[in-house]
Amino acid sequence: MLIKTTKILVLLLMSTILIACVPQGAPINSSAPIQAPDFTLDNALGGQTSLSDYAGTPVLLFFHMAVG
Repeated sequence: MLIKTTKILVLLLMSTILIACVPQGAPINSSAPIQAPDFTLDNALGGQTSLSDYAGTPVLLFFHMAVG
């Protein structure tokens, strides 16, 4: 009986955590693209790169904290 009660409590706790992790007010099944504002950053070659340079193509941004 104790094991069954423990399983039920764990299930309730897990479902509560799962529900709490869903963003509130955010569309879950939205297929609308999200467009970032244009910006310019320094690149690794000493020049600058703008997001507008890649207009019309998908872009993945990767930020890495470098030492130095």
